[in-house]
Amino acid sequence: MRNFLSKFVSAVAFLCLLCSMAPFSRVTAMNAGRKTGQDGDGSPFKHVFVIVLENEGFDVTFGPNSKAPYLARTLTSKGVLLSQYYGTGHASLDNYIAMISGQAATPETRNDCFVYADFVLTGVTPDGQAIGSGCVYPDRIKTIADQLTARGKTWRAYMGDMGNDPARESAICGHPSLNTPDLTQTAEKPSASLPLGDQYASRHNPFVYFHSITDSGECSNVVNLSLLATDLKSDRTTPDFVFITPNLCDNGHDDPCVNEQPDGLLVWNQP
Repeated sequence: MRNFLSKFVSAVAFLCLLCSMAPFSRVTAMNAGRKTGQDGDGSPFKHVFVIVLENEGFDVTFGPNSKAPYLARTLTSKGVLLSQYYGTGHASLDNYIAMISGQAATPETRNDCFVYADFVLTGVTPDGQAIGSGCVYPDRIKTIADQLTARGKTWRAYMGDMGNDPARESAICGHPSLNTPDLTQTAEKPSASLPLGDQYASRHNPFVYFHSITDSGECSNVVNLSLLATDLKSDRTTPDFVFITPNLCDNGHDDPCVNEQPDGLLVWNQP
């Protein structure tokens, strides 16, 4: 991932690195691109990239003693580091859901939804907050993906390792069956039957927690991260909005990783 990012970072219009999901950690956004010309609707950016990393606080990631100088110094020197962004909760899923929908946490999402439970909606506030409990929001609760589609914009979410174990989740729009335990809560190490292992986590893929996406053809936009390199070969095939979640090792979540690699923060220590 680090080699891949370094090749296109100077060409992207907007790159947002969100280092969150650890207790009291800050969410960090970095504008690491330039204006690439006017889009059809007059907006200055043609493409937006969001890459979500995990489990390290702002000072650990971007401080003077960071173990990831490429992330902390090389990339920040190419853009602007915004230091006053914060997570909305102390786990993962509630933050991811807030990122694409603005929805506040439920007791279940605050605890990462170990059961992929349907959301029981009891009302909606005037500002669009869903009232109720559960994990997978009803069709009337929309996301940034719904807004992009409505505006004729393209989007894709790229998920590391999604579908590596087809017995656990699909390679397209991979998620547990509704109202069943989420088997992706645990990473699978490489084995003879699963050479690549599977370090995908549904809780790091907010798009599969909205029926407006999972119950429509739009969910075909949620794909394995391996497809990103092909999509970036031309401007025409690069989505307007790109959301990237590396696997549980490459995003810095696990330490040590089940495949015996160092944790993801160290992976980002050089271009």
